[in-house]
Amino acid sequence: MLTEPQVHVVPHTHWDREWYLPFAVYRRRLVELVDSLLLALPREPGLRFHLDGQMAVVDDYLEARPERLPAIRSAAAAGRISLGPWYTLPDEHLVSGESLLRNLELGLERAGELGQPMLIGYLPDQFGHTAQMPQLLRLRGIDSAIVWRGVPERGLGGVFSWEALNGSTVRTVHLQRGYGHGKELPLNAPELRERLELESWADQGPWLVMAGDDHLSAPVGLDAALGAAAPARPAAISSLAAFLEAAPPASGVVRGELHSAATSFVLKGTLSSRFPLKLEHAALERLVERRLEPIWTLSGRPWPERELRYIWRQLILNSAHDSICGCSADQVHEQATARIDRAARAAGMLFRRLGVEEVPETFFNPSAFERLGIPPLASGSPERVEARTVPVPAGLLLEDQPDRGDLYTFEPAGAPVRGAAAGISAERLGDEPLIRLQIDLDNQERNHRLRLLIPAETSAGAWAGVAFGAVQRPFRAPGTEPGREYDLPTDPAREWVLAGGVGVILPGPFEYQLLEGYLAVTLLRSVGNLSLGDLSNRPGHAGPGIATPGGQQLGPHHFELAILPDASDQVETARWADVFCHPLALAPAGLAAPPKLSGRRTEIVSALRRVRGRAQLRTYDLADFRISERWLD
Repeated sequence: MLTEPQVHVVPHTHWDREWYLPFAVYRRRLVELVDSLLLALPREPGLRFHLDGQMAVVDDYLEARPERLPAIRSAAAAGRISLGPWYTLPDEHLVSGESLLRNLELGLERAGELGQPMLIGYLPDQFGHTAQMPQLLRLRGIDSAIVWRGVPERGLGGVFSWEALNGSTVRTVHLQRGYGHGKELPLNAPELRERLELESWADQGPWLVMAGDDHLSAPVGLDAALGAAAPARPAAISSLAAFLEAAPPASGVVRGELHSAATSFVLKGTLSSRFPLKLEHAALERLVERRLEPIWTLSGRPWPERELRYIWRQLILNSAHDSICGCSADQVHEQATARIDRAARAAGMLFRRLGVEEVPETFFNPSAFERLGIPPLASGSPERVEARTVPVPAGLLLEDQPDRGDLYTFEPAGAPVRGAAAGISAERLGDEPLIRLQIDLDNQERNHRLRLLIPAETSAGAWAGVAFGAVQRPFRAPGTEPGREYDLPTDPAREWVLAGGVGVILPGPFEYQLLEGYLAVTLLRSVGNLSLGDLSNRPGHAGPGIATPGGQQLGPHHFELAILPDASDQVETARWADVFCHPLALAPAGLAAPPKLSGRRTEIVSALRRVRGRAQLRTYDLADFRISERWLD
């Protein structure tokens, strides 16, 4: 094998654990793939294989073939297969920041149990990337990343520096032609030589050829074929780590999120496809992160490691981008709902073990600031507040628009119809400024998009909550941003968005758009196809063209959100979002003294938990966007 190839050929498979087929079907294929790989490795000394950066692939295989554990360990020790760093490849906009970190932690832990983890932030197919990802990677000792989607068109070339909101950076390789451009390389020497000349297309090397694609097996015979092909640029089977060592330094800098459609599809319709499932997932994240784990930590009881590990694994399995995005077959999302239900029942069992139902006068404050007389991260009896019905804010509209799109992409099929907001009630608690809305609707129509329009001055853009921070985005009229998808000026938010002094709060991830005079929040997208090939807003298919009647979201739906009029800034909006999305929780008496916090107005709690017997507090700051981790004992 060549020691310094100019063309680094990386055999791999991109493994969607579930997508247009359910997990059980894909697992049968996975077992066949890894069985054949383990047979091929001894016969082809130069073969290496990249297992898609996620340990769920390995665990799913070992659940079916536990006797193959020694072979997996041996292949990993010899550098023949990659391990981790993720457990699943998560969609970054649709799960919490805490969930992203737990996913990475679980992946690194499992990889370390079987061999040496791959310390590269491999992010090949997520539908855009959240702004704080470089900081998350750095927190876990990873200083490089590999991405495809979402990179803006700025002449960055193949390697750039990606900077988080706090200034943390990772050297990042852009898969400019995706992760499957080198799939099914021919084994015939002349054809392989010609194909490699096409693959190493850039003016300056070295070059990375990703030799694989969705659910493809190892390319048996490729190592010998590369030796016989003798291309003009020396080529050999390599690894992502070897390519990064040879790759040139970064040629530019991008700060914050990568969510541009300039160079690839980012498939923004997935932000709202099967939206109720996303909200169920987010509710379980909040329950575990901000109530169950902190209360149990302060209770002093033995840490329920096994039960919490089970709950988190269900959440992380659901975090995979095709699963949480809502762009899979109906059966996949039925199984995702079942995972949420099982994990929620396990969480409920842990609360019952704490005895919280026996002390209804004791409540836990999950925030970093005092609420109703209860200090931060402490328990006590809250001040009594009265809930009173108030008029629905003036000017609210419901917008209904025909949608002939699919689970990936919105496609208007007619003008929107706007009407007075029906099925909405409003209330206020005590003297808090929030107007709490409850929306009940019974969707009996197919192929449409339903949005709530809140009056707001939007010309100056908006601030939106994201994992461990907030980003500022400008107003964009439809059709003004060039790219491979068209007329989709929608964006992701987590828990809140602020435009023109008006904050809108929704407990989970959601899709919003800045219209002239309105902030639009999508409540439902009702479509019945996984992918269509004849859309105006997206050229070609984004997946297989199968029917998904469950994507129509027929039946009753309930939404809870809040409006914060006259919001002073993004920090105030984020704090009230913390109040609305993380209510006071029933707690047992006798909790330990709470950890001391900074007292800064800008501090937000992310987690309070026990790790290997020690209490750990994680917070982030909306002033400098720094994530802080502190051991408490």
